[in-house]
Amino acid sequence: MSLPERPANLPHPEYQTPRGVSPLQSVRGAGLEYPNYTPFKLPNLALKSFTDRGLSAHPEKSSLLSAVSSITHLTPEIGTELSGIQLTALNDPQKNDLAALVAERGVVFLRDQDLDVHQQIEFAAYFGALHIHQMAGIIPDLPWVHPIYKDETAVNGRSHQIWHSDVSYELQPPGLTMLRMDTLPHAGPGGGVAGGDTIWASGYAIYESLSPKLRAFLETLEAKHSGLEQAEKALRTNGCLRRDPIETIHPVVRTHPVTGWKTLYINENFTKEIVGLEKRVGDILLDTLYRTIAEGYEFQVRWKWTPNAVAIWDNRATFHTGIFDYFPHLRHGLRVAPQAEKPYLDPNSKTRREALQEKMEDEKTV
Repeated sequence: MSLPERPANLPHPEYQTPRGVSPLQSVRGAGLEYPNYTPFKLPNLALKSFTDRGLSAHPEKSSLLSAVSSITHLTPEIGTELSGIQLTALNDPQKNDLAALVAERGVVFLRDQDLDVHQQIEFAAYFGALHIHQMAGIIPDLPWVHPIYKDETAVNGRSHQIWHSDVSYELQPPGLTMLRMDTLPHAGPGGGVAGGDTIWASGYAIYESLSPKLRAFLETLEAKHSGLEQAEKALRTNGCLRRDPIETIHPVVRTHPVTGWKTLYINENFTKEIVGLEKRVGDILLDTLYRTIAEGYEFQVRWKWTPNAVAIWDNRATFHTGIFDYFPHLRHGLRVAPQAEKPYLDPNSKTRREALQEKMEDEKTV
């Protein structure tokens, strides 16, 4: 595979990230700001056709799972760690199986992955058109990469510690999303590597934990997701804005196209209001759901990073937050996010538990 076609007007055309080198070193070594906020313009995003790779997976995901040395389900509800494989060695059927596993388990983890940023981009591009963030810092020649970077200058870093789904205000927010951490904070006792864990929560499990009456009500609702505050902050802090900021209406409950399961789809970062409800009532409902996400520990998995570990999660069916407990130490990783379908609710879809129970009953009758 090769890299996607680069936008024509990227800044710093003289710069190229060398293969096998972290941009954390190479960009600054070239005398450029990192992450880079040099302004450039992109066309506004428009709806594109999308077919999830997980739809082509084997029902048992046998191509992938037969190649691993171990499979560890980290909690009953969410999170699976695979050992014994390198992502760069996977063939297309194995990638399809991986997409289906991520769709089912919410997030899949792999340690000790030997891939550079170019290989990460190439791998992620198999799953869909790569998202370029409207205002976040980038690598100058690789705009699809969102550097996850905090150091001694991140004095307000704790303000980012909010449960969210990435850029849910987009017309087609990301689905499968990939983060590789290459530099971890030495924030432990005696300068040991510690801190900067990430927590994910299952939208499937949280949704099915709600009462049937509340679920039925939520399925009638839509919510406004907004990128305006993020855009205003960028302009206020001398950042850059690459596209016209948008607000988008999405269903409060959406259906995953691979699993067919319903999942809660609101988040504290970008969901601003419930459409058609009095704001006071809508805000109370949203706050209740946000608290369920944050306090539902049985629906969460906490991941302790190691160098070159990778997390691949489904941004449609999970929420996540990074733990900012390492100031003023350095933490750095690279995230790439393929866009997925426009969120929708299939009225015939089921909760995860309902679907699995139905499958078990069908198997008994065969």
